Amino acid sequence: MKAYERDYFVLTTGEKDEYARILEKEKVRRLGDLDIRVNLFRQYPKAARHYLSLFPNNYLDIVDLENEDNVKSVLNQFLSKLNDGSISDERDIARFIKEAGAYYIIGSVLNYYDFGHHEACIFPEFQLSSTYKVDYLLVGRNSDGYSFLFVELEHPVKQITLADGELGNAYRKGIKQVKDWRSWLNGNFSTFTSTIKDYKHPDKQIPDEFYSFDPTRCHYVVVAGRREDLNDTTRRIRREHLEEQKIRFLHYENIIDSTLEVIKKKNY
Repeated sequence: MKAYERDYFVLTTGEKDEYARILEKEKVRRLGDLDIRVNLFRQYPKAARHYLSLFPNNYLDIVDLENEDNVKSVLNQFLSKLNDGSISDERDIARFIKEAGAYYIIGSVLNYYDFGHHEACIFPEFQLSSTYKVDYLLVGRNSDGYSFLFVELEHPVKQITLADGELGNAYRKGIKQVKDWRSWLNGNFSTFTSTIKDYKHPDKQIPDEFYSFDPTRCHYVVVAGRREDLNDTTRRIRREHLEEQKIRFLHYENIIDSTLEVIKKKNY
């Protein structure tokens, strides 16, 4: 569930020195006993940006989105592999994202919500229990605090929809998975809290929203298939599930498009 090989709980001496230098640079003038500061967060050393997060080893660094050419190159590789079949199932997709360090592809799903722009973190293969594992847990913050987005990846090409546009096995499997997660969270949120606390910054406190199950803070996404798999019937069903069950159905072009959107915003 740790997203990176580097341990961002620890800064090197050089990183500490550079961070201290930029903090001094933020002080633009004095007003009595107060320092008037500008925010130079994006200039901090990468490790410092991670270190300041509630979950340093799972933080989605917004500065990575500024390398537009690199992100678009990775997206083109991703799309090419989907098109030529070298990515053949959801396990291949997760492997590609991990090996490319492209967690922003999944993080971009936050673009569909109003949280994550103040801070966003990703937990690959988050183990809810011995029975349930979430492909990706996204934790995002806005002015209202933290919310949680549970993401299930399903097959990109097989059993997506039926001929009449009704949901195929890929989406139905994802729906069942989400319902199981939601039922488990409702009765076992304290276990969820205990698990996620293992990943927090040692000097930070877990906020209140992590301690009790609030369904208004929990959201669910199932990703399956391609744009051409959906017709008007499928889109209606998709709207119904979002409105009635808070389950959002996406296809893989959707997350490519949302990644391009977060590049523009340079934030989640």
